[in-house]
Amino acid sequence: MKKIFFALAFLFFNLKTTTAETIYNGILIDAHSQVGNLIKDEEVSKEINNNDVYLTLLSMRGKHENATKRYKSIKKQTQDKVRYLISTKLKGFARKKRDANKAISGIKELKRQAIKNKINYVGFGEIIVQHAPHDHEKLKYEGINLNLKSYRIKRAIDIVFEDDVPIILHVELNDYEEDSKKILDQLVEIGNEHPNKNFLLMHMAQIEFKEAKFIFKNTKNVHFITSHSDPYRAKNEKRKRLGKAQTGWITLFNKKKNLKKKWKNLMNENPHRFVFAIDNVFDHHWKKNYKERVYFWRKALGSLNKKTASLIACGNANTYFKLEVQCK
Repeated sequence: MKKIFFALAFLFFNLKTTTAETIYNGILIDAHSQVGNLIKDEEVSKEINNNDVYLTLLSMRGKHENATKRYKSIKKQTQDKVRYLISTKLKGFARKKRDANKAISGIKELKRQAIKNKINYVGFGEIIVQHAPHDHEKLKYEGINLNLKSYRIKRAIDIVFEDDVPIILHVELNDYEEDSKKILDQLVEIGNEHPNKNFLLMHMAQIEFKEAKFIFKNTKNVHFITSHSDPYRAKNEKRKRLGKAQTGWITLFNKKKNLKKKWKNLMNENPHRFVFAIDNVFDHHWKKNYKERVYFWRKALGSLNKKTASLIACGNANTYFKLEVQCK
């Protein structure tokens, strides 16, 4: 009986040790999440305090006049665990019928608001270039399909250029497959035209693997934000909800909730080209599965080379946004 007990104890210890070795335990920076009208400051703060993310870069949704007030409230309640991203989406920027000049003036107004309130912003939230239509109880949206040479997008990028911060772009290469080659070529063009700027693509840009390799081959400064590419997307890769929401999401994970080998290899080969983010948007993103998403990513990062894991989890965001965090 003693032999069986010690054998089981030894097996349990080794299983526990093996599991621990596969989990990345370093600092995590969520490089882009959002707070809107569907959730209270106290609720967001509670989730940030209770989850294992060291720092969250927040872009605000809802009424533009409340943006800095809400951010300061969350900052106080989380003991400085957030940093401010000036929203580019407020005041109708991503609405087809919104006059471009009025939309641009909204971004400038939010920047003035941040400066007036002495908020040391670290960048700007995602610039919506393409976004599929939504017909959902939490979002009614007609969709928009612009490109990087559109007047509205060029003006918004110019505003971000005024500060030495990354340009975060939201393009949907799968939901607008007919324009994917054009957008890819424009990404290469703008990256090479501005070699000293960093361009970050939200949600992996819904990019296919061969397209990601194309970006890496032809640019040095166009990178990918990992948001919405977690195992939950693996369940829904084949979903068809045309007209109701995006259908072009990709996942970096297989059905066993591990990083796909090809993406794992690409990350290890290009450790500076990926930036971790969750991008909580709606209330259910904050309240449901947030902790589990963080765990999935810690497990995924633990499967990468140590240097790669540290850069994706913390180092790249720390460098690109000049956060002055001690990544461990």
